Amino acid sequence: MIRFSLKCDQNHAFDMWFADSATYETLVGAGHVACPECGSNDVEKGIMAPNVAAKSGGEAMGPREIMRKISEYRATVMAETKDVGKAFPEQARDMHEGLIEHTPIRGEATPEDVKALHEEGVPIMPLPPEPPKEN
Repeated sequence: MIRFSLKCDQNHAFDMWFADSATYETLVGAGHVACPECGSNDVEKGIMAPNVAAKSGGEAMGPREIMRKISEYRATVMAETKDVGKAFPEQARDMHEGLIEHTPIRGEATPEDVKALHEEGVPIMPLPPEPPKEN
């Protein structure tokens, strides 16, 4: 069984359970899924948050575990990289082109810099923001 978050053409949000994705597609395609609020059959999937499976036993991680993992990842990146600040785009490009030695770096880049680096094939990725602290 799978639960989908759905919305109708009137922007009413609701959830429904289906045997699998194929069943959802079949029922929606045949007009058998209707909004419980207005009865509209013009229904599509809404934004859904997937469960993230943990390594042990395949159980889903909760938000606290996900935030802990993000914090651990950030701590590792911060410890194992050099902060080059606003020189990041230039240094990443120079490493990619073989002009300087490859070393793990992090720094700042504007959206325009990021787009240009991606278009040039420079392998970069954003560092996720620090999760909020628990009260």
